[in-house]
Amino acid sequence: MAKLLSFLSFLLYSQLFIMTSSASSPPALCPQDQSNALLQLKTNFSLDRQTSIFCSDAGIKTYPKTKSWKKGTDCCKWDGIQCESKTGNVIGLDLSCSWLRGSIYSNSSLFHLKHLQKLNLAHNDLQRSKILPEYVSLLSLTHLNFTFSSLDGQVPLQLSRLSRLVSLDLSFSGVSLESSVLKKIIQNLTQLRDLALDHIYLATIEPNIFANLPSSLTTLSLNQCDLKGEFPERIVSFPNLKKLVLSENGDLTGDFSKSSWSNSLQYLDIEFTNIAGKLPNAIGNLKSLQFLGISGCKFSGSIPASIGNLKDMWYLSIFRNDFSGPIPHSLSNLGQLKILALSENRLVGKIPNMFGKLTKLIGLTLGANRFTGTIPSSICEISKLQILDLSNNTLSGTIPPCLGKLTSLESFDVSNNHLVGPIPSGKLRKFHNESYEGNPGLCGFPLSKKCNRE
Repeated sequence: MAKLLSFLSFLLYSQLFIMTSSASSPPALCPQDQSNALLQLKTNFSLDRQTSIFCSDAGIKTYPKTKSWKKGTDCCKWDGIQCESKTGNVIGLDLSCSWLRGSIYSNSSLFHLKHLQKLNLAHNDLQRSKILPEYVSLLSLTHLNFTFSSLDGQVPLQLSRLSRLVSLDLSFSGVSLESSVLKKIIQNLTQLRDLALDHIYLATIEPNIFANLPSSLTTLSLNQCDLKGEFPERIVSFPNLKKLVLSENGDLTGDFSKSSWSNSLQYLDIEFTNIAGKLPNAIGNLKSLQFLGISGCKFSGSIPASIGNLKDMWYLSIFRNDFSGPIPHSLSNLGQLKILALSENRLVGKIPNMFGKLTKLIGLTLGANRFTGTIPSSICEISKLQILDLSNNTLSGTIPPCLGKLTSLESFDVSNNHLVGPIPSGKLRKFHNESYEGNPGLCGFPLSKKCNRE
């Protein structure tokens, strides 16, 4: 019995020793060779705040991260560096928005960081460097981001060998992408979840190639790629899809009316394409949808009342389509809306009072429709409103005086209606004549026509 107790005590002590030792073990220091590689990489760049100016415009913090890189200090504590805690190996290098100006050549010490998993060089000036075949030596890469990095040349076929990539962003990077290379990338990168190729010329690529992307895809962004032909509708049914951007591809066609839309969808932007059809009633099932941009397309039919189910929606833009019928009152449920753009359709009826419930709106455009009746004074309840366009309708009556109290208004247009009476005092008198032209019955400043009582 004594031996058993002694053995149990030994086991307990051993476990406590192991737990205490592991709890008190400090994170490993950065290996010297990797620290040296980073310091060598630093010498390739000069610093210029202007290279990262888009970051500032977007409200992203921008500063020279490499200034914290100093010889004799632990590189795991440097800005932009992420290390693996047990080994100290550098696994993350985030130099986005870091004011860098310089080139990356095939002999760059960057390619000595063999454990690197995440590499972000976005929003710097790499001075027309190329995406070199040497990047394939970083076989552990899972995330690669070259957004706005001023690259040049063709994306090499070797990039398709980075089979662990889950995120690839080449948007606005300046590179070219051949059809055969893109096909290989899609074929080989079976773990890819996020793919962004905005502003890369893809006119020679069949859009159907994207149907072969893995169904685990969460983001696909193809803005301004000169895509032509029919986009595969099956992509919108990928179960994990959260963001789809196809905007400004004027020759891109398709019809998602009968598609089984992914319930995960949060962001859909297909503005200024040739995509057509009707908004299905089932769109009301996309409870996660926050951004719906389908302006400048070929949609028709009515706005489904089920759209009022999308309580998280903050951006709804459907202008320049062929929608008809009245505005559904269910829109009053969209309390998070900041932008509502319904202009240039064939919408009819009176402008509903429910707009007063959308108190977070900063932009409301209803111009170039067939609205009748008066301007509802409930719009005055939208105190943060900056843009209000009611032009080119058949609105009658006077302009509600309370609109003059909307001090946030920066753009106001009621031209080409049947409005009468004086321009209300306050903010509305600060706009030019063009905001009121085509309403012979209006009078008062800034118009030259005087009101009778003046």
